[in-house]
Amino acid sequence: MFLHFLSRRRVLASAGLFLLVCSAASAQIQPQQLETVVVTAARTEQRLRDALPSVTVIQRSEIEQRQATDLVELLSRQAGIEFARAGGAGGQASLFARGANSSQVLVLVDGVRLNTAVGGAAALGGIALDAVERIEIVRGNLSSLYGSEAIGGVVQIFTRGGARTGAAFDAEAGSGRTRAASGSATWVGEGARLAATVGTRRSRPFSAIDTAQVIPGPFAPGANPDLDGTRNRSAALRASRSFGAAEVGASAWTSRNDTDFDSTADGQAATHVERSELTAWQAHLRGALGERWAARLAAGESRDESRNTASDPFSFNNGEFRARNRQLAWQNDVAVAETVTASLALEYLEQRGASTAYDPTFARVLTSFERRVASGWFGVNAAAGAQQVQVNVRHDDYSDVGTATTGLVAYGYALTPALRATLQVSSAFRAPSFNDLHFPFFGNPDLRPEKARSVEAGLRYALGDTALRASVYRTRTRDLVVFSTAANRAENVARAQTEGIELAAAAIWRGIRLDANASLSRPVDADTGERLLRRAPYTVNLGAYRDFGAWTLGAEVGRVGARYDSDLNTFARTRLAAYTLARATAAWRVTPAVKLKLRVENLTDADYETVDGYNTQRRAAFAGIEVRL
Repeated sequence: MFLHFLSRRRVLASAGLFLLVCSAASAQIQPQQLETVVVTAARTEQRLRDALPSVTVIQRSEIEQRQATDLVELLSRQAGIEFARAGGAGGQASLFARGANSSQVLVLVDGVRLNTAVGGAAALGGIALDAVERIEIVRGNLSSLYGSEAIGGVVQIFTRGGARTGAAFDAEAGSGRTRAASGSATWVGEGARLAATVGTRRSRPFSAIDTAQVIPGPFAPGANPDLDGTRNRSAALRASRSFGAAEVGASAWTSRNDTDFDSTADGQAATHVERSELTAWQAHLRGALGERWAARLAAGESRDESRNTASDPFSFNNGEFRARNRQLAWQNDVAVAETVTASLALEYLEQRGASTAYDPTFARVLTSFERRVASGWFGVNAAAGAQQVQVNVRHDDYSDVGTATTGLVAYGYALTPALRATLQVSSAFRAPSFNDLHFPFFGNPDLRPEKARSVEAGLRYALGDTALRASVYRTRTRDLVVFSTAANRAENVARAQTEGIELAAAAIWRGIRLDANASLSRPVDADTGERLLRRAPYTVNLGAYRDFGAWTLGAEVGRVGARYDSDLNTFARTRLAAYTLARATAAWRVTPAVKLKLRVENLTDADYETVDGYNTQRRAAFAGIEVRL
C-alpha cells in the first residue's frame, strides 16, 4: 500500500500536531500573500493561489522577520527540504528536496542556473541572504520546464530590487567572532528602477571536524583541531527601464567565500582553505507583440570557480575547478482565450567545466570539457469554471549524452470556493555530470541520463485569512549513476524510490503569526530497500511571532529524525541521532527608522550532526542594528 512505510504512531503524532496548529489559527501570516505573483511553477506570471505544483514563496519581509542569514538553513525550515553541511557556514553543503540528491535539485538566480556540469549540483554552502529579495521553491519534477536536474524540484533566488526609493544599513556581531554588515539602496523613477546591495560576513566559530571522533591510521593521521573560519562577500545590482509595453532589464550577483576546512588525510598540523566565487548575470527584453502575444528574450551566464589550498604542497586536497553556464532563451506567451495561455520557448545552453582532478597523470593540469544543449518546450495553462489545467512538454538535445523528452500534466478542481484538489504526473531527468563521464578511473563517457517519474495529489484550503496545504507523492528514479565494481567504472545500474507526505499551514491567532510544516518521507534504494544517506524519515518545523507595540518576539522549533550516513573513519553505514533545534528572536523599533535586533541560535545547546564527524553550531547569540532611510 502507498506509504506503507509510515509508522502509525508517527503519522498520528505529526498529523495531530499539524491539525492542532491549523485549528487554532484563524488567518494566514499575511493575507496579501494569496495575491503574490510567482513565475517558477509555470515560467509565466501567475498568482500563487493559481499555481498547480506545490510552491512556497519566502519574501524579504519573512527573511528579515526571522533574522535569517544563511540560505541552506532557511530552506531547510520548509516542508520537504533538508540539508547537510560539512562544518560551519561556507562548508560543503548538500540540499535534498523530497529525498532527491543535490545534483537532482535545480537552483536558479534570476533565471540563471547555478548547477554546474562538473558535479551537477549548485554550491550553496556559503551563500548569505544579504542580496536576496525572495525565494520561490517548487517541489516535484519540473524538467518539462527547466531540463536537467529538476527531479526533486526547483529553487529560484531573486536578487533584491525594491519597490520604492530608499536605503538601508544592517550590522550584526556575536558568538563565534561573528561580524557582519550590509547596505542596500534603491532608486525608482518614471518607468525606471535601479537597486544595489553589498554585504560582508565573517566568523570563526568552531573546528569543522570533531577531532575527538577521528581514529588515526596510516592514511588518516588526523585533523587540525584549530578554529575554522569563513568570510563571505556578496553583492547584487539590478536595473530595468520600461518603454510603454516593453521592458529592458539586467541583473548581476556575486558571492565570494574564503572558508577554512579540515581533512583527516594531512595530519593534525595541516591547514586548508577554499577560495570560491559564484557569479551570475542576466539581461532581458520583453514586451507585447500584439494584444494577445507577449515575448521575452533573455541571455545569462553563471560561473563557479574555486581553489583548494593545503599547507602541505603535496596534499591531494590541493586542486582547482572552474565551471561556466551560458544560456539564451526566447519565450512566447499567447493568450489563446481569456483563460487559456499557450507558451512556446527555444533555449540554448553551453556548459564548460574544468578541474585539476580530471588530469589522469595527477600532475594537476587544469583539464576541461564542454557540452552544448539545444532545447524547446511547449506549455498550456487553462482554466474553465472550477477546473484548471497545466500541461508542459520539453525536449533536450545534448551534444554528449543524447536526448531527453519530459512532460508534466497537472489538474486542479475547486471542490468549494475555498478548497481545491490537485493531481499531477510528471517525468524528469538528470544529465550525467563531467565527474560521472570523465573522472579518472571512475568516469564512463557512455552514460545515459538518469530518469524519474512522479505522481502527486494534494489538497489546498484558503478562506479569508486561513490557508492550509497537504500533499502526498511518489517518485521513482532509474538509471542512477553509481560505481559498478563489476565494470570498474560508473554505470546506469541503480534505482531509487521516494514516497512522502507534506503538511503546511500559516496563520494568525490572537495576534500571533504562526507557521507549521511536517514532512514524512522514505527515500530508499529500490534494489536493497536501504534508506538513502542523510535523509530523515520525518521533519517538523513550528514558528511563532508576535508584535507588542514597538517590540517583535519570535521563536522557532525544528525536529529532524534519525538518518544514516557514512562513518568518518571507516565509511561504513552509521546512524546519526535525531535532534531538535530551537531559536528565538527579539526586535525593538526604537524609531521608525531604527531597529535593534537580538537572536539566539540553538537555544537549548543541542549537540547534533548533519554529517558524521563534523561539528555544528552550539548555542550562539547575536545582536544587531537596522537603519532604514
